[in-house]
Amino acid sequence: MNSVLFGGISALGLGTADFMGRFSSRAFDHHNALLGMLIAGFVPLSIWILLAFGLPTLDASSLGWVILNGAATTVMTLLLYWGLARGPISVVAPIVAAHPVLVILYYVVRHGLQPVAMQWVALSGIIFGIVLVARASSRNMRQSPTKGAENAIFPTILIALGSCFAYSILVVAGQAAAQVHGEYHTLWLGRIVSIVFLLFLFAIRQRRPAIPRRWWPFLCAQGLLDAGGYIALFAGSMGEGKAIVAVVAATFGAVTVILARVILKEAIGVVQWLGILLVFIGVMVLSR
Repeated sequence: MNSVLFGGISALGLGTADFMGRFSSRAFDHHNALLGMLIAGFVPLSIWILLAFGLPTLDASSLGWVILNGAATTVMTLLLYWGLARGPISVVAPIVAAHPVLVILYYVVRHGLQPVAMQWVALSGIIFGIVLVARASSRNMRQSPTKGAENAIFPTILIALGSCFAYSILVVAGQAAAQVHGEYHTLWLGRIVSIVFLLFLFAIRQRRPAIPRRWWPFLCAQGLLDAGGYIALFAGSMGEGKAIVAVVAATFGAVTVILARVILKEAIGVVQWLGILLVFIGVMVLSR
């Protein structure tokens, strides 16, 4: 199986799982939707990681990074599902996918990273693409016959920006923890923390998890696609085509947008398509 195929499977799995999150979040709420997805995906992910790599060796020096990674994963996905449930998906997905910009800027400020010219072009393209997506969506909402549609887009943009920020934190924390535990065990430990942190949020809100029984098959499929996307990403990264896998897998947000256009018939104008393309091309460049 070549690198492009691994990356494609990863993008399809992750992008489809995110798209499904819109429906489960709307059916009950994004907290329960995320919990069900995490539990369903944790089982196959655990089997693969434990059989292939065994139990991780815990290191107190990196435990803080693992906890931060898991907590940020929970916050990021909660905001993502909330944003996808509100819609439009063609606004939320590109903004969240732009998180590499914040990751790069963190390493520039914190560690003195000096991006090459192509990376600066990619960063600029992503930022410009987000502006185009937001402005085009706002213009479409103003022209919408639905009362209050224009004002509804701004909370969605803020939610997506929050998810993007949390995504950058989980990436930075995950990269730091991976230096000690490796990518696979970091992902697994982060998922454990994420589930525990989400249950903690339920306790703070004084609410019990309540997932309708009829939705479990849907959540199991969603969790399997999410876990399968990460398994394909990491499995493909073991060979020589690691960079290719990362580039192709980075288009998972585009899969979510395309599904929204095809299945939900979500209206996407020419300017908005241009912004979406700029974001995902920039992300692909940075992922190398």
